[in-house]
Amino acid sequence: MNLPAKLLLAAALLLGAHARAEFIRVDGAWQVKPGTPADVSPPSRLPVLLLAMDHASGRADAGDIGGALKEWEIIGEANVGAEAEAISLLTRARIYVSRGEFEKATTIIDDLFARHSSFPGFAGAVDLQFNIANRLAEGERRRLGGWFPWFSDRDSAIGSWEKTIRLAPNGPKADECLIRIARLGMERDLPAKTNDALERLVSDYPTSKFAPEALELLATLRAKESLGPAWDQATTIEAADHWRTLADQFPNDPRAKVAIEQIAILRDRAARARLSLARFYFFNRNNPEAAKLMANACRNIAPESAAAKEAETLLATIEKDPTPPKTLADRLLGTMPRPRAVTEAKPQVVGEDLDALGFKNEGTKAPVGPANR
Repeated sequence: MNLPAKLLLAAALLLGAHARAEFIRVDGAWQVKPGTPADVSPPSRLPVLLLAMDHASGRADAGDIGGALKEWEIIGEANVGAEAEAISLLTRARIYVSRGEFEKATTIIDDLFARHSSFPGFAGAVDLQFNIANRLAEGERRRLGGWFPWFSDRDSAIGSWEKTIRLAPNGPKADECLIRIARLGMERDLPAKTNDALERLVSDYPTSKFAPEALELLATLRAKESLGPAWDQATTIEAADHWRTLADQFPNDPRAKVAIEQIAILRDRAARARLSLARFYFFNRNNPEAAKLMANACRNIAPESAAAKEAETLLATIEKDPTPPKTLADRLLGTMPRPRAVTEAKPQVVGEDLDALGFKNEGTKAPVGPANR
């Protein structure tokens, strides 16, 4: 470092501790942003600080990355708590990102967030963290020391996107971070991460431009969790609800037409599960009352579905003859006993030695008293 540069940095270190202003770089030179107060006291400190910042930026532009990092670090130490320190931290983070040293950049961004979250240029730090996550997701390798390529780790992008959300949960990048987490989670077969990101997106950012995609992905995932009518249909109903939300809230989205078709398919699947139970109770368990209950549940879930039409046919058959046709097993082993009706629920007395409640009848005992002792 030459003598003039050392003098400038020394002056910034000694005199700039209380410098507070909003700075911008225009045509390669740092200056106070027009229309903002330059509360540098005494005013003589401002030119020295600007010269030091120009010199550090010039070294970076000339390719002297190591020298630029050192000078920006000195400027930051000389202006602790001031905006110049925030600019120093953000600039150093950008340099590290350009060199592929993502961990160092992230550490500096954390420091910037802890000490200068109200910094006017803090959105730049959020964008920088978002950029780190995107580059990791694309498979870019970290570079140790700024030159040695390390292993690719695409999954680590999820943590970087999460950090971006923490930096600015109400910022313009938060919802995009969540949809990117979900996309990568599906690609990398990380269902827990995918579900969590999608649920947060539709609940925390319902008006996001990514909400229709999130609802579509959620509905698709939920529908895959049910293996068919013979299995539990809770996730099938949930999938249909997600499609319904998409169709209702985003009617102009191209996915809305698909949503109507998927709702019909999913509700028919859920209704068919009840129809399968109705048939099981009637044909295999000789229980027409339970069969009618399940058949009616099928009709209630999806009245216009094909399953509901089949349920109506089954109900008509039961009403005509509540005794199911005998199967081969019935002919060989006998018909399944029909459950007692509700009116027959009272226990029956078996033998004279049992009372009406089914307990042993011991007769009326004489009261215990002096005369009976």
